[in-house]
Amino acid sequence: MTDVKQHQMPQRHVIDNAEKAIQVAKDAEMAVRHAQLESNPHKLAAALAELEAAQHALGKADSQLEARDQGHLAQELVQVRDQLTQAQQSLDVTASNTQQPRQMR
Repeated sequence: MTDVKQHQMPQRHVIDNAEKAIQVAKDAEMAVRHAQLESNPHKLAAALAELEAAQHALGKADSQLEARDQGHLAQELVQVRDQLTQAQQSLDVTASNTQQPRQMR
């Protein structure tokens, strides 16, 4: 019984890290949206920095999940991996929506 708990502990840690990264990503997206609505360049710059940090956190969590992938992932790992992928895609969309259009000369 102890062996099972010891084996599950690293898996639980990886899942917890991924869930935290997903929440950080959601918070960063919200910060960007609020800054855009307020048209506040200082808040937008800070929110974009937060967004970049969230992208790094998601990448790290994805790497940790991938390292755990041994072809027979538990259902919870599969679900967290899907949520992580969705969060990454959502951040990519948010980041692309914040890029300034180039001026035509």
